[in-house]
Amino acid sequence: MTALVRLYPAAYRQKFGDEISDAYLEATRAAGWPARVREGVDVVGHALRMRLGLGSAGRAGRFLAASAPFAAVAVGATSLGWARLMGHAVLTDDSLVFPLLAATQLVTVLGAFLALAGRWAAGSWIALAGIVTEIAVGTVRSGADLLWFGAFFSVPLLALTLVTVVCPPDLRPAPRIHTRTGVIAVMAWTAVVAGALVVVPLPGPLGGLRFAVPVSGGLLLAGRQAFARLRTAPAVLLSGLPFLYFGVVPGGLYVTWLAGLLALLLVAAVVVSVRRRRGGRDLLAGG
Repeated sequence: MTALVRLYPAAYRQKFGDEISDAYLEATRAAGWPARVREGVDVVGHALRMRLGLGSAGRAGRFLAASAPFAAVAVGATSLGWARLMGHAVLTDDSLVFPLLAATQLVTVLGAFLALAGRWAAGSWIALAGIVTEIAVGTVRSGADLLWFGAFFSVPLLALTLVTVVCPPDLRPAPRIHTRTGVIAVMAWTAVVAGALVVVPLPGPLGGLRFAVPVSGGLLLAGRQAFARLRTAPAVLLSGLPFLYFGVVPGGLYVTWLAGLLALLLVAAVVVSVRRRRGGRDLLAGG
């Protein structure tokens, strides 16, 4: 345990090191190795967040917490789109690369939706495992096409997944839908409609529905409370820009749709900024 405590910043270690050690020993007393590993991972994660200034008391930690549910939605919707495209590629390629890529992306989708459904820790780590495995599979086949794919899509997805992983535990989004039946209903609706849109041919401008449906399902799981946390313009922009980035490929959104969504995102950022400034002035006037 001493080695784990040393991961903390010196000042924090001197002040709380004994408490951390005692809490770890109490949690793992008479416990098996899975519990010890889980508690150790929690300690390492907390220490790294403290090192990086990502604690719940810091601005960066709160910023990540506000963006985390939208990052999970973007990761899930984008991975589902890529799984669909890799599934089509299986029909024209006999190698195992595309089936493996599709499988890893479906694992990522599962992790993202588990996180939004209330299993945040497990879901975010499952999504991270899916992305890391996808990158590993793409690296084995070092063709220019997969390298291009990795540079522009896998790496940004990895960054978004890390946002969900490092989100401070006490600021993790609470599930909007609290019953298992409700969660299953949302997931089933998303799967059925998304599957139907794959089978049914759509005219060009409506092709973006294949991306919009899983995004809608994810936002429904995230709920209004996720939007309520977006209290600054940077938080609004950071949360919305991934949807624009992945809206082209594999989202299939037309440039005109992207331009309109970008305009709406900028307007939302300005509105949030104005409301924040007015709230600060009202607070000062009241004081």
